Amino acid sequence: MTSLPSIPQRQLPPTLDRGLFLLFVVLQVGVVFAALFLPSKLLSAAALGLGAGVYLVAVLIWPWVIVPAVVVTTALDITGQLIKETGIGIPVTGFHLSLMLMSIGIFTNTCLRRRFTFPAFELRGPLVLLWGVMAFSLTYTPALAEGTVGVMRTLALIAFLYGTQIMIDSRQAVNIVVISMGTSMIGAAILAVAQIMTEKFYLPASFVIAVGANAPRATGTFHNPNTFGTFLMCGVVFLFALLVNHRFRRWPAIYLLASLVAAGAGLVTTFSRANWVAAAVGIVAALIYARKLRYLLWVGLSGVAIIVAVKEFVPFADHIFQRFVSIFTLLTDFGAVGRESGSARLYFIIAGLEMWLDHPILGVGWRAFPLLFDAYKPVGFPMWVPTKESHTLAANMLAELGLVGFTASAWIVWRVFARGMGAVRQTTDSYLRAVLVALLCVFLAFQVSLSATADFSNNFLWFFTGMIFAVIHLSERETAAASA
Repeated sequence: MTSLPSIPQRQLPPTLDRGLFLLFVVLQVGVVFAALFLPSKLLSAAALGLGAGVYLVAVLIWPWVIVPAVVVTTALDITGQLIKETGIGIPVTGFHLSLMLMSIGIFTNTCLRRRFTFPAFELRGPLVLLWGVMAFSLTYTPALAEGTVGVMRTLALIAFLYGTQIMIDSRQAVNIVVISMGTSMIGAAILAVAQIMTEKFYLPASFVIAVGANAPRATGTFHNPNTFGTFLMCGVVFLFALLVNHRFRRWPAIYLLASLVAAGAGLVTTFSRANWVAAAVGIVAALIYARKLRYLLWVGLSGVAIIVAVKEFVPFADHIFQRFVSIFTLLTDFGAVGRESGSARLYFIIAGLEMWLDHPILGVGWRAFPLLFDAYKPVGFPMWVPTKESHTLAANMLAELGLVGFTASAWIVWRVFARGMGAVRQTTDSYLRAVLVALLCVFLAFQVSLSATADFSNNFLWFFTGMIFAVIHLSERETAAASA
């Protein structure tokens, strides 16, 4: 029995949802009415509120949307203060707001996705040991109030580190980090060069001179030129390592290169010797991994070109050269006039070691170094140097947390490098491997910078450390999915 041929059914035009169409018309009429009759300030406020609402919804769906805000509020530093005076003695900044939104976004997204599995917190052991000895030191530190604030801040940074691991869970999230870094470097460098050319700074020259300069230094929006230098150093090393370890398309490569050049120029204007050296170490490490040491000469020539270019516009450009040369004459010029900054750093190390010898196991207590420094001040310390803060993290850890705290810190560094280098060898994707190498180079550069800045609570140190493990887990998931 033969079957009858099927009769093609007539394709009906799609029906129009009248309710949605009516809502669309009402919205259009409302926008026109608002544009014609509402005051401009009220309209701007409404548009800002609508945009903020959309952004908050996006954060709940994709928590990594908060990354640009984290980077920008870190860059704002003192200019990002929302409340300058608080009961606990520290200001409320835009970064605190970003961190809060990040936490809410991760929690809400976890509930919406009904997520029950989370990435392994591989730094759990050393961080628990470090924070534990910090918290225990509150029982004997003479700086109880400031030490308590420091302990709670460290706990928040640990949560920030692990939250970064959870938040950066896709290539889109990694890309937004790269884009945000490039944009922030351009903006920060423009401000730094403008400050140097106009000699208008956020800080008085007296403060800048007190922290180690004979001429005003660019501070950007930061409270300290060395902290600003650390921020720019991160961008220089991160962007450079990306460019030499991955072949980008034309326009992304131009964007990253422009950001790198801007960050390099900004770093020069900070006169931050520790971060100059840290950037150089990170760049050499990136070239070694990429097996492109032959480019080291070109990198050096580019640095000289930047210095010469700055010299043409900076009225005290000779100071740049003097600061650079002082890196290599730290020991030979120890104690000499004009070398008080470098000499004081060595005196701080000596004082820290003396404190550690008197309290070898648990140290003198968190944040006790400034209070006890006068009792351990070496003979010959420049009396006109006002600061009493240790400028070397290792010596500070030994002094305040003893062998236990120093061991925990060394454990963190060893764990990051061991896990990171092992993951680099197993990462097959060129882009993710380049990002991971760049992050490890930044982490290495940070260790150099911390030898002369002791910027333990730097947001980017904790953010990039969390990024290392986030990229490792992302690469492992993609490799497992590809082999399945």
